[in-house]
Amino acid sequence: MIAAAESPDARKLLASDDLLATPAGLKQAPGRHSLVFRGEKGKSGFNLHSYIAHFDGRYWAAWSSSAVNEEDPDQHIRYATSRDGHVWSAPAVLAPDPDGVQGPQRWITRGLFVEGGKLHALGALVESADYRNRGKSVVWKNLKLMRYTWSGSQWQPAGLYADNCMNNFPPVRIAGLYAMPCRDQNMSVSYLMTDNPANGWKTVPVSNEPPFHRMDEPTVYEAPDGTVHLIVRDGTRSGRLIHIVSRDKGNNWDAPVSTNYPDATSKNFVLRLRNGTYCLLNNPDPKSRDPLAITFSRDGWTYDRPLALRQRALPSRLAARPRAGGSFQYPHAIEHNGSLWVIYSTNKEDIEISQFRVRELVP
Repeated sequence: MIAAAESPDARKLLASDDLLATPAGLKQAPGRHSLVFRGEKGKSGFNLHSYIAHFDGRYWAAWSSSAVNEEDPDQHIRYATSRDGHVWSAPAVLAPDPDGVQGPQRWITRGLFVEGGKLHALGALVESADYRNRGKSVVWKNLKLMRYTWSGSQWQPAGLYADNCMNNFPPVRIAGLYAMPCRDQNMSVSYLMTDNPANGWKTVPVSNEPPFHRMDEPTVYEAPDGTVHLIVRDGTRSGRLIHIVSRDKGNNWDAPVSTNYPDATSKNFVLRLRNGTYCLLNNPDPKSRDPLAITFSRDGWTYDRPLALRQRALPSRLAARPRAGGSFQYPHAIEHNGSLWVIYSTNKEDIEISQFRVRELVP
């Protein structure tokens, strides 16, 4: 086990406070931006929770979609494919609304990943999205994380992946196990591990005590020193990311700490590039989901060298709830063929993708 005294300060997630003091002034990273899907008023106006994978010579994108509003009962999962990452197929339905627009069930996309030579998609099936109940009663009724598998010609249901689990990204491998943080139906955070998802998951508690009682959408990764890290959105709107560290491969977790890394109370993502560099993607303006930015770390503890990935979003085209005009949010990313591919939602209306050459991002 790695002693806390031997590690950097978990609160200093950003190397220097001034690096993100003026997010609107960040240098723009050179890249190419393309449209994956454009929402249509009254038919597909809401689009969020996007993920990307590369499989069988194609890029695959999947996201949550509904006709008008976020997490309406008609919310389902769409997908599209592309040979070059920029010209995308017409969208198709991956997981349809299971009980019609009048029924309570709806989908929230939870990831795309390749394993065992097959492409898999995860979706959380819920019967409510009562966020006002948080801390009082159930938010996501009958929450189940379900899996779909691509057969070569269609998506086929592959059953329950994890019960009572709202994951944020597909599982990663840590110490030979599958691992992923989850929120349960009450939105409490825990950490799940297993040698085989078919055998069930071991649930490891993570402290959800005040002032860290509204933690959301954690990202997990392992640092070179063997520590495991959760970077978490703070639902109390502190305007700062939360950092939680495990020193024994996820079996026990330190108390959460608030960091000096600014955040718009939105979804973040961390990826380790093939050159060993870690990159953290988030919205670093506490008052806005614009810009979408990236920073880099060599040790997985402290990040620097910020750049804007997208900035100065256009106003919303569609009237929907909640309003999200002028925003780029909820990134997911992969590295493929020398490029970082970042998928995200613009204004919660459209799904876009950006390609950045790694050698131009990380000198």
